Amino acid sequence: MKMHPRYLAKLVLTSICFYIPGYGQVVNPILPHPDPFITRDPVTADGRYVLTATTGKNITLWSGRSPATATSDPRVVFTAPEGMTQMWSPTVWKIGGHWWIYFTAMVPGDQHGIFVLESDGTDVLGSYTFKGKLDTGRPSIDPSLLQTDGAQYLMYVTVDRGENAIWIRKLHAPMQFEGDAALIAEPQSPWEKGEGSTKNYPVNEGPTALYHKGKTFIVYSASDTASPRYCLGLLTLIGSNVMEPANWKKTPHPVFQWSPDRGIFGPGRGTFARAKDGGDWLLYAAKSTDTPTAANRETRAQRFTWNAHGEPDFGQPEKDGPVAH
Repeated sequence: MKMHPRYLAKLVLTSICFYIPGYGQVVNPILPHPDPFITRDPVTADGRYVLTATTGKNITLWSGRSPATATSDPRVVFTAPEGMTQMWSPTVWKIGGHWWIYFTAMVPGDQHGIFVLESDGTDVLGSYTFKGKLDTGRPSIDPSLLQTDGAQYLMYVTVDRGENAIWIRKLHAPMQFEGDAALIAEPQSPWEKGEGSTKNYPVNEGPTALYHKGKTFIVYSASDTASPRYCLGLLTLIGSNVMEPANWKKTPHPVFQWSPDRGIFGPGRGTFARAKDGGDWLLYAAKSTDTPTAANRETRAQRFTWNAHGEPDFGQPEKDGPVAH
């Protein structure tokens, strides 16, 4: 069968993760996988950022010299054993000299849980050992860390309350909690419950910490995951104790949302990196169709700025195509 040149070119771009080494051109979507997570700064000895995302069958780490090009050199560091399913939302962190990967999965006879890998050495792109399940006491997904004052706090999402809600709990060690968990965000507004869509499960999920000039934020995803109106919300820490729910102020509207005119639907799962020039990048997952499904979400990248109040200003999703640097 003869293939039209336009579709052949698209296939070639897809096969190389949408980036052509040597030509410097980056094209959105940058990665054909959802739920991205990128290291805030370069973390390899040769100055690369590390990116991971949901593949569904393994934990893969990509890397690159800029946030928008951190999609090269894929390395599978863990493959699901027999029976493990629904592997989602990996995140990678350096704690105590080693690298730790937290991810969502299910194993036979159990509900969603958070599982952990530890690096065998100090190389983030080296080998890892499976450490097992982290006991949150509840069916949980979407693990991510908030780090402040030398302490680590695990943020995660419970899925057994008729809603997806965000909790936080201090870590004594990478596999051990200290104290109880605190509920810091649950869907309350119509836009967090699928307003304007046929998909209306109430959702606050995918928490990711963001820091700027002494301020601490949590950017989270809201609305039904399958809704084309899936979007990003914002929590701002207004006190010093991150475990105190009253210290988290929720912005009453989405801070990044769909743009039908630009062909971007359901933008969520924000993750952030600081560019080597001092600017900031947002990576997120979205669809190019308004079909009410969680499928077909891919990772995109764009720059963002800060407003006069020191809050993130993500603007609007950019159209698919060349990424502006």
